[in-house]
Amino acid sequence: MAATGLALATLTTLALGASPAGAADVVTCGTVHVADPTDGRQVKLAGTGCFHSYGDKFTLTDENSDSYHVEIWWQTGYGRTGICRNIDKAGSTVTCNYDMREGETLLFEVHAMNDGVSIMAGPRKNVII
Repeated sequence: MAATGLALATLTTLALGASPAGAADVVTCGTVHVADPTDGRQVKLAGTGCFHSYGDKFTLTDENSDSYHVEIWWQTGYGRTGICRNIDKAGSTVTCNYDMREGETLLFEVHAMNDGVSIMAGPRKNVII
């Protein structure tokens, strides 16, 4: 799940209000920054990806019209893996909904992609589902 690139990502973990069923929804977010080839190679925010513990879903936003798309690469502690892709235009957000085992660990990274190749990944996040 590693990638090379020009900048590192920053991450934020937020505890949000109660879910509709009364359980707390813990939202863990990561970002990835890359050198924008359309703007003099300035390092800019490329994407933001968040895992929502209530509903086992990811939201993934393409933050910049830099010609890259963004993905979240994830893996559970029990061996399940997947990729959530946002191949829509800049400013768009997609939601990827999964059914994962509660109480298990989940690792994920936000990637900036160019022609199917990861050019940068944010730091790996480790959360409990």
